[in-house]
Amino acid sequence: MNQKKSPTRGYITVATKRKQFLIGADNLKESILDFNEEAKITLFTEQRFIDDPTLQHHFRYYDKVIATPSDTNREKMWGMANTPYDETFYLDADIEIVHEDVGNVFERLEDNDMIWVELKKETRGHFAEWGWGEGPIDHLTHCGGVCLYRSSSSLVRDFMIDWYTYHLEMRNGAVVPEECKHIPKSFLQWDQTTLWYLLWHDPKYKEIKWKFFDDNYRWNYYTSFGFNKDGTHNYGVVDPVVIHYSSWMDKAGDKGIL
Repeated sequence: MNQKKSPTRGYITVATKRKQFLIGADNLKESILDFNEEAKITLFTEQRFIDDPTLQHHFRYYDKVIATPSDTNREKMWGMANTPYDETFYLDADIEIVHEDVGNVFERLEDNDMIWVELKKETRGHFAEWGWGEGPIDHLTHCGGVCLYRSSSSLVRDFMIDWYTYHLEMRNGAVVPEECKHIPKSFLQWDQTTLWYLLWHDPKYKEIKWKFFDDNYRWNYYTSFGFNKDGTHNYGVVDPVVIHYSSWMDKAGDKGIL
């Protein structure tokens, strides 16, 4: 009797447009390896960075380095669709891992297709935009900066590539689904808006089984949430795994994480 083959598992991140995202991705990679020495990590980045002899030190210790088709700031969804692993944990490049539970994150997938971090109402003041109405889902519900997903599923991969193509069309105003026409136009710039549409409204993906992490913000603790002098964290978070430096990133210069 043939034994069932274990799924391949790996982490991916994406760094495009500016080399400081390569610096951030480098830090993310090292922090994953600090807790999981056997981790498989793939970087998606621009071909011009891959070819630059002055940047080669940023590509050490990755399992794979794959060129993105373009240089947009949303190539992450293309990378998510093209992961080399059966089960994937995607993380933004401006993230650092600070807890050993990153090594067992794949066990949390269970029988789900995707697990996300919820953007909760109590934290809405930390985001550039969050809501547009009073309904239960009249706001950006899912954070696109972290996602655990079953990439062996063809439907999940279709979802990721549709997220990529639909977002580029929506933010340019080329295509706006009926369910998004009542949303302020400023929201169309965010990939979370496209994500909101696909998960809540697109009939193609109604069969996808998704949930939020049970310990939600442990898996995406924004630096703007604050760090208390006694070592505790806010919004009920205990022992965060993921620290997200989105507000501490030198996105205009070359310093990486400030």
